[in-house]
Amino acid sequence: MSEETTTDTVAGDTQEVSKQETFSLDYVQGLRQEAAKYRTEKNEAVAAAKAELAAGYDRSLAAKDSEFEALRSDMSSRELELVKLRSALQAGIPSEDVFDVVALVQGNDEESISESVSRVKSLIGKAPERDRPVDPSQGSGNTLPLNGDPLLESLKKIVGVR
Repeated sequence: MSEETTTDTVAGDTQEVSKQETFSLDYVQGLRQEAAKYRTEKNEAVAAAKAELAAGYDRSLAAKDSEFEALRSDMSSRELELVKLRSALQAGIPSEDVFDVVALVQGNDEESISESVSRVKSLIGKAPERDRPVDPSQGSGNTLPLNGDPLLESLKKIVGVR
């Protein structure tokens, strides 16, 4: 009996082989070409997606770089302004004149700024000091108050009484 089962199995295998359909060479090559076409399309799509992603990244990186450079230049100008203010205050410029002096100061580094501050300070120091304006009608002149007596005032002046 064991022999019969063996022959049945072998006979079943031959029937399966004969039931399989054989494909022509043209059909198989057509399938391979179609599969190759889909592979190349997939590879091209992946490459296009990578290129698009890289281009988007480059654009955002360029925008961030320009923003960074703008911030850096802004910080540098503020730092320069701070150095000018410090130099003017250290030179003994009065605080009410500091902003006017800083507007005149030139230079890009601390040494040139301090030299410029000293030149501006020397120019400011040469300005003549002005006397306070005086209104002669405010008590030092011969004007009398509205309720005063001119004769009595002139007599007091002559006698020297206040």
